[in-house]
Amino acid sequence: MKRPASRRLRFRAIFDPEMLLKRSFAAIAIAIAVYSAPISAQEFSLPKPTQKWIEVRTPNFRFFSNAGRLTTRQVAVDLEELRAVLAELTDYDLQATLPTFIFVFKGERSFLPYKLIYEGRPAAVSGYFIGGELANYIAINADAQDASAIVYHEYVHYVANNNMWNLPAWFSEGLAQFYESFEVVGDTVFIGLPPLRHLVVLRGAVPIPLEELFAVDRYSELYNEAHQKGIFYSQSWALVHYLLLGDEERRQQLGNYLELVRNGVPGGEAFTAAFSSDYESLARELRGYLRNLRFPSIETKAEIDLDKNFEIRKMSYAEVLYRLGDLLANQRPARPERITFFETAIGVDPEYGAPISAMAVLAENTANWKAARALHERAAKISPGDAMVLFRWGEFLSRRGGQLQAAVAALTRSTELDPSFAPAWAMLARVYADAGETSEVAVEAARKAHFMRPSDTMATRDLVRLYLRLDRREEAVSLIERALRSNRRAQTEAWTLVIQQDLERAHDLLRNERPMEAMARVDLADTLVDRSLYPPVVRQNIDWTRRSIDEHRAAVYFNHAQELFSQDDREAARKALEQALEIIDDGPVASSSRQLLDIIDHPDQLTTLEVATFNPSPTREEIDHLNQLIATKDFVGALDFLEAMRGGLGIEQQEWLDDRIGEIQQTLDYNRYVDEYNRAVEFYNLRQYGEAVRVIEELLATLPEGRESESAKALLNDALGALK
Repeated sequence: MKRPASRRLRFRAIFDPEMLLKRSFAAIAIAIAVYSAPISAQEFSLPKPTQKWIEVRTPNFRFFSNAGRLTTRQVAVDLEELRAVLAELTDYDLQATLPTFIFVFKGERSFLPYKLIYEGRPAAVSGYFIGGELANYIAINADAQDASAIVYHEYVHYVANNNMWNLPAWFSEGLAQFYESFEVVGDTVFIGLPPLRHLVVLRGAVPIPLEELFAVDRYSELYNEAHQKGIFYSQSWALVHYLLLGDEERRQQLGNYLELVRNGVPGGEAFTAAFSSDYESLARELRGYLRNLRFPSIETKAEIDLDKNFEIRKMSYAEVLYRLGDLLANQRPARPERITFFETAIGVDPEYGAPISAMAVLAENTANWKAARALHERAAKISPGDAMVLFRWGEFLSRRGGQLQAAVAALTRSTELDPSFAPAWAMLARVYADAGETSEVAVEAARKAHFMRPSDTMATRDLVRLYLRLDRREEAVSLIERALRSNRRAQTEAWTLVIQQDLERAHDLLRNERPMEAMARVDLADTLVDRSLYPPVVRQNIDWTRRSIDEHRAAVYFNHAQELFSQDDREAARKALEQALEIIDDGPVASSSRQLLDIIDHPDQLTTLEVATFNPSPTREEIDHLNQLIATKDFVGALDFLEAMRGGLGIEQQEWLDDRIGEIQQTLDYNRYVDEYNRAVEFYNLRQYGEAVRVIEELLATLPEGRESESAKALLNDALGALK
């Protein structure tokens, strides 16, 4: 099919001329680059029903294997031992918040149809790792070499990607190979033993210039081509081995280099700054290191208390088809063969909910919401004990069904079936938030989601918002200081949320005639101004809120003075007016107080006074502040500001207030349209047409007829056409 032309993005208009695209892609860390061409028909076929597959469950992993019980069990024992040693000897976060599925294929022929694709062909690899949205996947060829070495390699990729990010390809691969030779003998652990194959390659090949090695990425030929990757892998192992074990100063410099790269410093600049050297000097050191007859390694004692009574069971043919289809579905891009696997699994066992649930997700991706609902509902009905099936059903209900109670029930059951599955807790917390729930149950769901994924800033922010909604400020502040200290941007955004809540709470207290408590809350907000996103704007908002509180307090004295004056208690009225002027000396309240004082001091100039409570118009300061909020594109803040003014304005000013709110709301609606349109265009240009259709249909449900809706409909028609 001819690829449709790319769509153009729309630019934000009215008050915001800059285009903002919000990207939200599933994180994927794989051993090679992936391209979109499918495996050829000659190489692809469904597994035979007579092929024997087993599932092995260990405390931390699930293995699906056709390599036999002995091989699979040995790989499982070895991997659990590596994890136990890493837990004892390192500070790596090994907490698994997603299930880890490990596919052990008995040989190259069995593994071939499930390899990742590079330039239209199966990649020249004996294993790979995929970090998916709902699970982690490792696939290995058990017959290529030592099966345990391959699974060590891929698991280290998983651990590294959980604990470090933006890793250079040479270091990522070198570190994984550094652990390939992991070995346990009794209570002694060996790490970093030199593999003979790397030494043979390095002593018979022309080395890659280090400047070129450092520049390799996951799309480079050196990383993917079978005839070139051998020297890349071997030299990467040698460099990591030298930097970790060959020289203490270089080891410390390696840490500095990785930190610089992690923070976005370009590779060349990071190398010079960290190693205080040039590439050739380091290359000479490496060549000298490789001339050694003996290489250092890590040898240490470790107590490994491992329960080896693993659960081993035979898999049904429908299960085999679903699991292999799921592996194909999580490659990027997803392999089209997955549909055949799921459909065949359903045909083999119509009462097996997992493949039906997977087909429901595929229906969602093609915007077939009616079919998706029916499939999700059917899967949940026949597999009420499958945590993943119930999670997908609850997620669908929360996003498309509008049935929040049913979504809560499905997600709650999912968390009960698999308490370690973080996405279910996160989605449950999100649904509670959408429903306005503030119960302890909602707090606990958000707490668990954050605990399972402490580095997930979205989960942390959800919990912060919930604490603030419940006015549990101290807990929110403690969470921000503890969980977001390494992410300055996320922390700044969170502090801004705290300030916003402080000011909203201050206005609530003021409306309830508690001005002194309101002022105390503003004082708390004042301590965080320099930590906020826009300190000047926040400072103005705080100053305005202080003034509002002072005007309110002064207005109370003024109104009381009017009552006393009407009762002819002029001295008491004078004292009340003087107290008002001690609080505020300019503005409408001060002006009115001085006028009434003048009347008290000159009774012969006025015989009657109309009794009226203070009900001012917007001040020049308020108008200026509103304009400042609009100028800085803080439209949500502008709306909050206007709503907070409502109680302090006269009836004649309400029309002005409503007009301003309407104008700003129109801007917000338009900007939302632009954001969603651009998001759909991004999906379209990535050929994720189902996602584009979903976003546009959701947008059209709330968009009035007009030019914007016509543009959205045109994009919808293009995306629907591309799906056919």
